[in-house]
Amino acid sequence: MSQRKIGTVPLSCLMTGAVLGAGIIILPPLAIEVAGPWALPAWGATMLFGVAFAYIFARVGTLFPGEGGAADAVARAFGPWARDLGAYALAGAALFGPAAVMLTVANYLPPGLLPDTPAAHGQAAAVVQLTSALLLAGGLRTMSRVATVLTVSATGLLLAGAAVTLAFHRSPVAVDALLALPPLSVPTLGYTLLLLFFAVVGWEVVGNYGAEVRDPRRTMVRAAILAGTVVGLVSLAVAAGLQLGAFPEGAGHGVAGLLHPLFGPAAPWIMSALVAALCVTTYLMFVGAVVRLVAHLARQGGLPAWIDRRNGRGVPVAVLAVYTLVHLGQLALVSLGVLDMAGILAIADGFFLVNALLGALAAAKLLAATLPRVVALVLALCLFAVLLSSRWPVLAAIALMALALGLRSARNRRPAGEPAVAERVEAKP
Repeated sequence: MSQRKIGTVPLSCLMTGAVLGAGIIILPPLAIEVAGPWALPAWGATMLFGVAFAYIFARVGTLFPGEGGAADAVARAFGPWARDLGAYALAGAALFGPAAVMLTVANYLPPGLLPDTPAAHGQAAAVVQLTSALLLAGGLRTMSRVATVLTVSATGLLLAGAAVTLAFHRSPVAVDALLALPPLSVPTLGYTLLLLFFAVVGWEVVGNYGAEVRDPRRTMVRAAILAGTVVGLVSLAVAAGLQLGAFPEGAGHGVAGLLHPLFGPAAPWIMSALVAALCVTTYLMFVGAVVRLVAHLARQGGLPAWIDRRNGRGVPVAVLAVYTLVHLGQLALVSLGVLDMAGILAIADGFFLVNALLGALAAAKLLAATLPRVVALVLALCLFAVLLSSRWPVLAAIALMALALGLRSARNRRPAGEPAVAERVEAKP
């Protein structure tokens, strides 16, 4: 039974919650620690960059509005081997990243609610993981309703806390420091922008939902621009509140301080709910996109056919079950003290960026208009710079994967009549 398709606002909420995710909790305090007064200008640049990132990948998604998403664009631009490299890299990243997201929820539970041990955090994360998987199995319409409530609640709390802090709890010292910025340290600012770039990574999966939204050519672009603007404003407001606010002792660490003027001693509980909302929405968006991509590959013959088994709502439940088991296995290792969040993220980051890099390069090649192509090329260069910061075992694994797929492609002769060079598929205005 096919489900009804969603529109601009629900899709925008899915995107907003996915991109904000745990990054809005982790990155603002880190940027202030590294860049000091220059953190807020860096967030402003990141906000503009995020809107451009969202726009480019939404445009790519409108060219290929199906479950393949950016993978189909990469195939058109560079051939099947590049599509497989990006798809398998994204699938690999999704095997690890969601476990770290679930651990973030467990780490931000109110003090004293659970023992502060790896076992307790791993078990709590497993409960959130199973709940999220069940929501995902309910289909995109169910996901969009849940994501809408969670995202609106989280962004509303963050904006309200930042507004109250900036209006009534400003630090005169911090304001003076912002008005009289110290000499610019280019390496420091560059490193800060590198860190903040992770706040905008994630838009490359939006195309995987193209078959399940109304009028993808208009809806996806509008939803991406709206979500990019909301993400930028929330990030900028949170960064400004933390950088310019004055917080009493006991207000909580990092972003939790923004909620203290609103909720007082209840702030840790509200903060816990906010983190859970953002992280669950991230899971719904990313894992929902990846299971559709993996099922799409199975339908095309690249993976066993049983992987494309779906429920009545069109959700690829076979893939979802495999991913859920892998995530629960990692959380079990965390409970035993064998694995931690840093180890999980170190593996996921490199694979995740490979897919984004290929998508940006494909956009630069396929989009016909000059401005989007230039923006896509700049995005690709930034993604490549971030990728080089990954750990060498991950880079080695990616290189071996690319070599194996390239050799396999070389053994397969190109069918007669297939164009040697990818054509641009977007008509010029």
